Amino acid sequence: SYLDALVNQGGIPSLDSWVDESNDMVENNTHWTFENSTSLAVSTASLAAKSDTSTLDGHLLPMALSLRAHSPHCEMHRSLARETAIAFGIYNSAAVGTSTPTPAAFSVVSRVGKNDDGNEKNAVLATQVILDASLLPAALNALQTQEDSEVKNMGVSSSLLMPLKDEIFWPRAQADDEDSIIAILYGQFGTTSFASFYQSLKDSQIKFVVRHMGRIQYEEEANAGKGVSSRATPTLLQGYGVRLDIRNVEYKAFDDGPDETKEDGDAEPDWNEAGHDPGHPARNDYLAGVNLQTLLGRLEDADTPLSSDLLSLQTALIQSHPTQLRSESILPPAWQRRPLSLQAATVITTSPDPLETLKAVSQNLPSVAHSLSNVQVPDSFEDLAEEASNLATEVGAVSPGWGDAAFGLFVNSRLVDVERPSFNVFHLLDILRGEDKKLRELERKVRPMLKTAVSMLGRKEEGEISPEWAALQAVRKIMDMGTKKLVHMGKKSEFENKKSMEGLTDEEEKADDDDEGISSSEKYRIDVGRGGKSAVLYLNDIEKDPEYQSWPTSLQDMLYRSQFGGAPTVRRNLFTLLVVIDPTSGTANTAPSVLDIVGQLLNSNFPLRLGVLIVNEHDVSDGAASPIAPWEAGHRSIHARDSLLLLNHISKEYGGMAAISCLIHVLQDVAESGEMSAKEYIEKHLSLLMQMGVLRSGQKDNVQNEMEALLELGASTSPNAVTYESSVQFAVNKLIRPGMSFLNGLPMPDASDASFNAGVNEILGYEQRNIMELAANREITDTAPKSIYAKVLSGNKLFKQFHPLLKEAQGEYTFISPNSDSRSLIFPTNGSQSANNSNVDAIFLIEGVFELDEPDGIESAISFLDLMSSTPDTWHDSKAVSIAFRLLSGPPTLPRSIVLSKIFCVASQFDVDILKSVVKTLQGSSHESVAEAIISIEKNGDIAGSVLQKIVEAAKSETSCNAENYITPEKKTFYIANGRVYAPINESSISISDLTMIVNVELDRTHATTKLILPHLFSASREMSGTTNEHGSHVIHHVIGSSAAILNEIMSTSSSSTTQDIATTFDTLQSDNENPLYFSWNDESSSIGHLQVKVSVILDPLTEPTQRVAPLLLAIRDFLKLPLRLIIAPRTIVSNDAPLSSYYRFVADPISFPDSNPPKAVFQNLPTNHVLTLRMDVPELWDVQQAHAIQDADNLRC
Repeated sequence: SYLDALVNQGGIPSLDSWVDESNDMVENNTHWTFENSTSLAVSTASLAAKSDTSTLDGHLLPMALSLRAHSPHCEMHRSLARETAIAFGIYNSAAVGTSTPTPAAFSVVSRVGKNDDGNEKNAVLATQVILDASLLPAALNALQTQEDSEVKNMGVSSSLLMPLKDEIFWPRAQADDEDSIIAILYGQFGTTSFASFYQSLKDSQIKFVVRHMGRIQYEEEANAGKGVSSRATPTLLQGYGVRLDIRNVEYKAFDDGPDETKEDGDAEPDWNEAGHDPGHPARNDYLAGVNLQTLLGRLEDADTPLSSDLLSLQTALIQSHPTQLRSESILPPAWQRRPLSLQAATVITTSPDPLETLKAVSQNLPSVAHSLSNVQVPDSFEDLAEEASNLATEVGAVSPGWGDAAFGLFVNSRLVDVERPSFNVFHLLDILRGEDKKLRELERKVRPMLKTAVSMLGRKEEGEISPEWAALQAVRKIMDMGTKKLVHMGKKSEFENKKSMEGLTDEEEKADDDDEGISSSEKYRIDVGRGGKSAVLYLNDIEKDPEYQSWPTSLQDMLYRSQFGGAPTVRRNLFTLLVVIDPTSGTANTAPSVLDIVGQLLNSNFPLRLGVLIVNEHDVSDGAASPIAPWEAGHRSIHARDSLLLLNHISKEYGGMAAISCLIHVLQDVAESGEMSAKEYIEKHLSLLMQMGVLRSGQKDNVQNEMEALLELGASTSPNAVTYESSVQFAVNKLIRPGMSFLNGLPMPDASDASFNAGVNEILGYEQRNIMELAANREITDTAPKSIYAKVLSGNKLFKQFHPLLKEAQGEYTFISPNSDSRSLIFPTNGSQSANNSNVDAIFLIEGVFELDEPDGIESAISFLDLMSSTPDTWHDSKAVSIAFRLLSGPPTLPRSIVLSKIFCVASQFDVDILKSVVKTLQGSSHESVAEAIISIEKNGDIAGSVLQKIVEAAKSETSCNAENYITPEKKTFYIANGRVYAPINESSISISDLTMIVNVELDRTHATTKLILPHLFSASREMSGTTNEHGSHVIHHVIGSSAAILNEIMSTSSSSTTQDIATTFDTLQSDNENPLYFSWNDESSSIGHLQVKVSVILDPLTEPTQRVAPLLLAIRDFLKLPLRLIIAPRTIVSNDAPLSSYYRFVADPISFPDSNPPKAVFQNLPTNHVLTLRMDVPELWDVQQAHAIQDADNLRC
């Protein structure tokens, strides 16, 4: 869009003349500089953005241009343009200085496809180079006839002819043709030639990319020694730091008085000899800490001789200057440095401009440390500093390299690591741009809904803040909180409900809050323990089996060993793994992966109890165990029943470890062979038992006969034995299938997943931490509880049955219905939703998306309508949940689906039975047109006349509210709960159990979202009754459900995993207007009109990260004009962890231009009695070397 806007302005004649150096006359005397080039770029960007812009755009682009943020990208393009021009003879690098001009733009057009052997798909088959846009049609025709071999004979690397991996094509929709045309346009942006090429390529509808051409002659001009053209100047970079270290880093305080001579014996300059002439350099420097030049500048004529009073002042300053310099360079003794951070904070907070003072103090600490040590700190500062430091610790804003001093820079809720070596200011600009884009997307989608809602609900303005703006701020707060904090808030709200009902104490509340924590991701457990007594075969028992008799029994000793990396070896069943296996199906291939891990854990003395649920996959699908198959002398194929009987027999006769070894090895053999008879299956087990030495050769025949008889009978004769029928029923009841496995009830990842090992390690680590915490809190001891398995299979996140949603690590979210409104919502017919919205804890919007062109889609829609008539009275034990439904059609093509999608847009007008009748009317019929489909509805005699008329009017309307897009092309029937996507297996209909599971999985975050948004909508509808109240409920459910979907989608796609609820932390101090350590600038308000990126900083003034970030804060406040909040969090005691021997400057000036105000690091008023060493602070990817210096950078002296 930017290039379109630039080209639409046409070529710029003055730029053409300026680029063409052969033309000495520049049109209108316009010389193109960095300054007017930046103005052109900014004005063009504003045209390209149009209304889709924010207050940040107009400031961030000029800053990025001033910092040369994209210079590496431009230089890469220039290098590619140079190599291409040389390769095709456009530029002769050996003929520098000739009159042959280089074009302002040229294009390389290639035909790509499969090469001769058909292996390389994107081989360059033919190429044309164009120097004039008018020749493009002829070049395209020539490419169709040019021999494929011609491009190979040119000796041109195909890397110069093909787009780079991350380059954007125009048009964006790339064709999938095996043989297609691709162009690369190099040009000087803004010239007439470039504009002509760009427009011609667009008109041709071929795919092309654009690259900056730059000054391709630069290398030859620089080497020729005659100077580089003014059109090609070296790029002056920014975004780096410069440090001047005092070379003797162990310099000490001189309590016995200053030494009048320097270390090298040279005498100090006699400042008394400095003349009083106005032109003397002394008048342009600091004297005794006073900038005389600034002082004299306030006179009407600073060049006139000084009056006697000013002359006396200057003389006094000159005479005291040496003493001042020596005083500044004396480092206070250690005992005097202890409150230095508090003293710096005192100076900063009492300054007219705290940011400027912060920059001056932090970057010039060696010179100001002595003066700071004499500052009197207010009595209240120590308590305030401790409070601020605690807040910094809460949000992880600490700098480990500086004694855990406070430091954290947050863009919205995203933590930016300024301290790391790889930090660069360009990454910060990218973060600002990304967060701004996210806010614009949020506002664009949510604000129209909020505006409509407050208008329809009649919400009145409260004070100066409009209800629309207040609601928008609530939505923004949810996004800033992040998923973890949002879920935690929902849990906390649930505990508060429990507290009020059960009368829990504040101490119990705090303990629950600490135990709950904020996990990295939600963990759900399935109760695969209870009800499995005769269904699950446990092959070992750590607490009872003699193999583990030598294991230690003390949990406290185990905790101690674990601190030093030891295995949690103890004779208790700390971990129970259930593996569901069908040795006769494809899932047998996945079982060895899980069982291999079992072997590794047991060999490392990991206290793991193994249970197996052996069932046939078809039996589980059918819901019942299949009959026992005829024996057929053992030649029949094995069945899951056979495996269960053999393992049960082996574990009782030869021990659990023998059964585990047989299970691991025989499953591997079955997976490799694919099919095995029952007799062969028995022989495999016998062979393994003999190899393990638990079965002697003389016993083999008798044992084989026992096993064959057992399988022929099909059931164990032992009392209390595990039965196959119970196993199948247990799997059916728990909704689990072969191939699944559970560690202490936690679903394990599928072995087929590429991230299987990482997922297993993550779950093992999570559960090990959980068990250690229970042991540390003495909730499990050496003897209690009797079953640790039962202990961990408890809590709010325990589910009686498995559900596919529980295996999703993060879940998939989408906002599917931007074109729908509250008129499309349907409430359950049993009235289970709350009539009083003030009593609702969580509001859900359940949307069903159906392919109404297909019969299966129609059936699913009818089932969805049936479900609304059978919803439960309550959805959760302790939270009041209200649900509204919406039916959405995929892109309709048939008359039937077009008519139904229009009716669904206004479904709130009709009862569920009426809608179901309409769908069934159109279900089996075929219509040639929409009019025919409407006639079929009109013939429906089951619908009353007035209602039927409304349905017909809806069918004839122009309303459209279809699903915006499918999740994937394969998923055409799926369901969404506040943005959370659930696609049933085989696109089956959703059930009440599915719906209950979705509600439970999303309940915590939905609870928090509802409680934050609802107060801004509800008060207006509180007094409504009857029809009006129902309409208000529709609006509230639509706004909260849609807002939740939008928020969940944005937060789930966020690239940052490091977020903190920094807004709440800062609000804690903001509420106290008297806190001198809190500052804010450019506060966001409704008068701005749009959501703005907020920058929040908490820092100790005496750290290296503070030195680096101080000038950036000034740019954020004064140039980007973003809301900026700052908390000064000084340490109460400073030891040696302060940059006391280093001066620092960070070069990031947003108003510098290389040709008028070049960026540079300037050090002034440095001490004269120290040797300084220059050190660069650059991103670790930069290669910085000294090219030229007048002085030795390692030995500098002022």
